[in-house]
Amino acid sequence: MKSAITFIIPVIITSILASCNAELEKTTSEEFKQTITGEAQGTTWRIVYYDLQERNFKPQVDSILSRIDESVSTYLPNSVIDRWNKSDSGAYIDPLFFDLLTQSWEVYEATNGAFDPTVKPLVSYWGFGPERFEHPELADQQTVDSLLQLVNFDTLRIVKNKGSFSMSELEGSMKETDRLFLTKPMMGMQLDFNAIGQGWSVDKVVQFLESKDLKLFFVEIGGEISVGYPKPDGSLWRFGIDKPIDENAERALQAVINLRNKGLATSGNYRKFYERDGIRYSHTIDPASGYPVQHNLLSATVVSKNAGAADAYATAFMVMGMDSTINFLSSNAYLNNYVYLISSDEEGKYETFTSEQIVRAIEVLEE
Repeated sequence: MKSAITFIIPVIITSILASCNAELEKTTSEEFKQTITGEAQGTTWRIVYYDLQERNFKPQVDSILSRIDESVSTYLPNSVIDRWNKSDSGAYIDPLFFDLLTQSWEVYEATNGAFDPTVKPLVSYWGFGPERFEHPELADQQTVDSLLQLVNFDTLRIVKNKGSFSMSELEGSMKETDRLFLTKPMMGMQLDFNAIGQGWSVDKVVQFLESKDLKLFFVEIGGEISVGYPKPDGSLWRFGIDKPIDENAERALQAVINLRNKGLATSGNYRKFYERDGIRYSHTIDPASGYPVQHNLLSATVVSKNAGAADAYATAFMVMGMDSTINFLSSNAYLNNYVYLISSDEEGKYETFTSEQIVRAIEVLEE
């Protein structure tokens, strides 16, 4: 579930960077604030940055996002991932694909498979990809079991320089000149990076902005965000976390979070689902069971070093559920993830969990 973040951007009236010359000291920071917007990946994007040169980077951002679609969009015919998904035994991949593949592997390993991009055949079967399954109550165990045989990230291998490597054996990054072939051990296996792709795309845009010596910015694609240093007046970037209710057209807020130099993503099951005969079918598919998750965790917000990691872990936690996620965080403190979870009890009342790292950054408006 995307787009669960509401943006709170107050007007900035302080002057920018006192170290500039006398003429600049008389101007306001707002005069150097650039806002660009657009559409990509089936959603919208928005970027705000402060630039003394007042450059417009929209064409470059459009180009970056277009190149990403050409590599890893499952909705774009003949993209690199589309060719791999339609292949019998695998296909050559490009550097963008490889980078996203390796980042996905890191989260897959850390979460013991709760995050698994090879789950796509099941996502499609349940109707949460480009396909639509209007009668999930008719799903049969035999079909689910057969599709589960295709869900196994561990079995993928990379062929490079006549050598074959498992995902755990790969080291370093792919060079532009490398020719990598990603094998497909079973016909019918497919990859879907939608649960990490928008956050990872945010990180790619951030890398571009930083290459232009920009440090004060926020980047948002489809609700996944990343921010740089505090704004010119010294205040942190503030973002609202929606209440996890089905009908929240006015975007009522559950909490507000203050950030600097972090990525953030929220995943939830309260907007994207089917409901048939009183049963709700979540869009989050458990790679272990093959079925939509059936627990009471409504929303997982994760703050991490980058938006891609936040995006992937938020999805993994929605697979795990509240109790398993809390246990995971307690036994994997090295990840240092900032996590805010919202679940419901048997009476429909909200229950929340706030990790120690995020306590000082979050303002809960209503329990």
